Amino acid sequence: MIEQRPKLLPLLAPLLAASLVACTTQRDPDDDAERQQAAATRGATIVYPAENLPADAYDPGPGWRIVWADEFDGPKLDPDKWIRQVEPAERFNGEWQRYTDSTDNADVENGVLVIRAIHEGGAHAPNRYTSARLHTPPADGWRYGRIAARIQLPWGQGIWPAFWMLGANIDENGGDTPWPRTGEIDILELYGSRDNGRVEANIHYADGDDRHASMGSVGFDLEDGWFADAFHVFEIVWDEDRIVWFVDGQRYAETSLRGEAFDEFREPFFILLNIAVGGRAAGPPGDASGFPQRMLVDWVRIYQR
Repeated sequence: MIEQRPKLLPLLAPLLAASLVACTTQRDPDDDAERQQAAATRGATIVYPAENLPADAYDPGPGWRIVWADEFDGPKLDPDKWIRQVEPAERFNGEWQRYTDSTDNADVENGVLVIRAIHEGGAHAPNRYTSARLHTPPADGWRYGRIAARIQLPWGQGIWPAFWMLGANIDENGGDTPWPRTGEIDILELYGSRDNGRVEANIHYADGDDRHASMGSVGFDLEDGWFADAFHVFEIVWDEDRIVWFVDGQRYAETSLRGEAFDEFREPFFILLNIAVGGRAAGPPGDASGFPQRMLVDWVRIYQR
């Protein structure tokens, strides 16, 4: 409106200035510091593992058979199924954690996989955290199916857990193709800096001009509580034409894979599990972020028809 009527600018300017001052001086009582402290108080009540760990009633439905699974029933993480990726801080997205191969950051405990993001103390800054990024061997990649995991997620400012997939030909793991031409399927991401009760679905790929493109994140919100309160089943059904996302059997997102731009999604992918800390996407953690943060995985399964 102001651009269409430039003569009103002298009259409106004082009003706009007053409005801006009011906006910057009046603080919402639920500002960032208070919100983070409230989250820390709430987070301190969360129990790992959640009480619903034994109450697993997952059923993939008729016509599906398991082609790969890890139930984490052994005494330690199976090195034939999972590779512990070792990476320096800020290697991905400016994230603050180092990914290590230490059992402090990832190990099997009492029948579940436990991934821990640990603050080493001192300043909240890059390279003051450790975490784990686990992935299945790219050579064992799968094409299509129902990919599911039962997970109790972490929470908090600066915390970014994910259950996702990358094209098996990606160059960072010995392949010959750079991201995003490999494709990426985000089965779940949670941004504790945004909402501990929301997970997001997405895909990333290279478009017809070889530039990064994405579906655009689609969220699923719990009716009540946080994803850290209990185990939930996160899954996709993926075929040559589409990917569909589910949380606890509720379908909430879908994307078409028709067209040459999506050719990378007709090739094998491998699975990743990790907790990232800080960086451009997650935002900075702090004293209220509740370290160590934990991500507990009851099982990971791949079904095909």
